Amino acid sequence: MRTDEQTLLDRLRALVTLEEVDLSSDLEGVRTEDLAEAFVRLEIEEQLGLMRRLDAEVAGDLLVELPTETARRLADELPDEVLAHYLDVLPMDDALDLREEIEPERFEALLNVIPEEDADEIRRLLAFPDNSVGRLLTEDFVAIGPDTTMDEVLALLRDASTEAFETINYLYVLSDNRHLLGLLTLRRVLRSDPAAVAREVMNPDPITVEGTLGEEEAARLLARYGFSALPVLDARGRMLGIFTADDAQEILSDADTEDVLKLGAVSGDAESYLSLSVGQLVRRRLPWLFMLFLAETFTGLVLRYYIPTEAQGTAVGQLAVIASLTLFIPLLIGAGGNSGSQVTTTITRALAVGDVRTSDGLRVLRREFGVALVIGLALGTAGFLRALSWRSGFEISLVVGIALPMIVLWAAAVGSVLPLAAKRMGFDPAVMSAPFITTFVDATGLIIYFEVARRVLGLTFQA
Repeated sequence: MRTDEQTLLDRLRALVTLEEVDLSSDLEGVRTEDLAEAFVRLEIEEQLGLMRRLDAEVAGDLLVELPTETARRLADELPDEVLAHYLDVLPMDDALDLREEIEPERFEALLNVIPEEDADEIRRLLAFPDNSVGRLLTEDFVAIGPDTTMDEVLALLRDASTEAFETINYLYVLSDNRHLLGLLTLRRVLRSDPAAVAREVMNPDPITVEGTLGEEEAARLLARYGFSALPVLDARGRMLGIFTADDAQEILSDADTEDVLKLGAVSGDAESYLSLSVGQLVRRRLPWLFMLFLAETFTGLVLRYYIPTEAQGTAVGQLAVIASLTLFIPLLIGAGGNSGSQVTTTITRALAVGDVRTSDGLRVLRREFGVALVIGLALGTAGFLRALSWRSGFEISLVVGIALPMIVLWAAAVGSVLPLAAKRMGFDPAVMSAPFITTFVDATGLIIYFEVARRVLGLTFQA
């Protein structure tokens, strides 16, 4: 059962002062995820005091569940002996997560302290590229031979310890040289003849991934088929381990969070807000704001060109017309920027989940052009009527009515092409964030607006 966060937080704060209390027994039954959620709301001194009194296995699990920045601060204060004990009791994929919390040199030193077998397994995982599925695999899977009977499979599962296998939902049929021959589900085992051998009832063509595949791609593949685990092979088809659904869920959650942050022009990983300092929050936001600030100067240059700062050399009547046109600038650039943001958010999300690929570019453009045409005509009609209601005159109202659909169409084109182009060039499409698209469309939308006015009203502009 999930523990109420505020109740647990109050409980932890009380336990800080009660040093004689056995934390392991007092927190028995509390899920590590709930404990981590309350833990980040404690002061660093309180966190350290509790961490040192927790059972090693619970403390190790907690350290991995905590946000990276919080865990890093704690790890810096804990002695090597404690961290080595955590490393020894953690599952291998979680042990690699611990590497993110401490310096690489210190992590390597800890590997020399833990049992050699565990250290070798961790080093095998470290041989895979960063952010690859190979770094997240576990070698604790059920492996059987092709001539193993179903009766023998059940005996193997009965006799194994509870920690022997990560999951028993899938059983993998391997050859003598560990090539994957097929896969069995536990349900299939239970419903088959006890004397049947694995090669007779296995699925000979399971879906697999190579260890070098990107972790996010592997996670989306697992989610697409609804599996609880995927077999991970090397380039020669030999079984390395399995990639499980709990890791996939965490990867997808972090990826979606990072995309949302980038769409809001915030850089950085999917870290807990409370674990970040003021300086870290500034570093995540200020560079983007500087970039957007510089981009906004383009908007100022456009206005400077089309709207004279002095009346000298400009007819008074033309100044009055320009003044009337400026009344509608917020309306037009707002509509364009919002339209572009809608499109880029939709396309970025579709690219992230695999609904759209870069090869679908023309199809996406056709669809978005049709949508933008309908929306643009509707907004153009509304803008035309709004301008008439403000007694701006028919010609200025016509300029607004023509410019709005054109700006919306342009915003849709930009919002579609930029994420697709970023993906094609190997960049994260989310970097084409909504604020960036809005800023770009603001400036270019003004050019469209004033060029329409030039032609409809016969205006002449000078810098």
